[in-house]
Amino acid sequence: MDGLIAVDKRSGLTSHDVVARIRRITGERTAGHTGTLDPWATGVLVVCMGKATRLSRFLMESPKSYEAEIVFGESTDTGDAHGYVVATSTDFSLQREQIFAALERFVGNIMQIPPMVSAIHHQGRRLYEIAREGVIVEREARPVTIYDLSPVEADRWPENIECRSVGRIAVTCSKGTYIRTLCEDICASLGVPGHMGELRRTMASGFDIGECVSLERIAAAAVEGDYRGVLHPMARAVRQMPSVTLSRDEVRSVIHGNRISVSSGRAIRGTATVASGAIALPATLPPADGDGCWVALMDTDGDTLVALATASSVVDADVLLQPRVVLAEEV
Repeated sequence: MDGLIAVDKRSGLTSHDVVARIRRITGERTAGHTGTLDPWATGVLVVCMGKATRLSRFLMESPKSYEAEIVFGESTDTGDAHGYVVATSTDFSLQREQIFAALERFVGNIMQIPPMVSAIHHQGRRLYEIAREGVIVEREARPVTIYDLSPVEADRWPENIECRSVGRIAVTCSKGTYIRTLCEDICASLGVPGHMGELRRTMASGFDIGECVSLERIAAAAVEGDYRGVLHPMARAVRQMPSVTLSRDEVRSVIHGNRISVSSGRAIRGTATVASGAIALPATLPPADGDGCWVALMDTDGDTLVALATASSVVDADVLLQPRVVLAEEV
């Protein structure tokens, strides 16, 4: 089974739990997710199946979207509703317009200090392991990008924000952004403690929450022996990547790992054309080995992913494509 399954994870399951259940349901032993979602959080968790696991690094780089609650007036030791309250402030009252103005100041490139409950390594150990011992260590701030940050149903926010008032925000951000930290920092910028309440991931790895299915739906597909409603093709993982449709001879050559050339003027989807050996590189893609960029090589139908290649050499205005990740097999 090769492809992608977008799961609407329910609260109480770890990301590893979801992968393990899908392995049992489908019988496919090779599977892995494209970005951890905390056990108590819900929403989009994309699982790569079979050969698609070789594409996970491309999916991990894409922006993510969340809806989260901000709880004002109380901070916790974990930054979320599952920790112990460590600070409370009751002598404040803020207008919701003040909150909305503060949100605007966090859009763009910002620095974040990772929370102690994160999985980042410190001297060979995960931070959350150290946190369980009641120890707090110094962490370096890291750059992240907030692409969009806005209130959800702004007219339903309390007009006056007081201790334990709750408001929902929608966030679209880069990989590595901690939403609990964002909630804490927004509150801190207003001079009050705060933490994150509920969290739901609404978009990740190029999948929207509306495309996700439950574990029960996957189990039903297994019983029916028909995964067409839950399994997405591998090409979905690289649809943001420049791509070229191959001839039948080129497909055979690529499957054997042979380099092919793309002539000047030949159309490449996701760019204009190859011109003087130049191919535009989307900023969200991980860098290719060495110079150049990644290009998806598609079968003659234009829809089936054959391989990923790097385009890095130019000879007589032709771009040479070297297969790096071959996914198709010769029939």
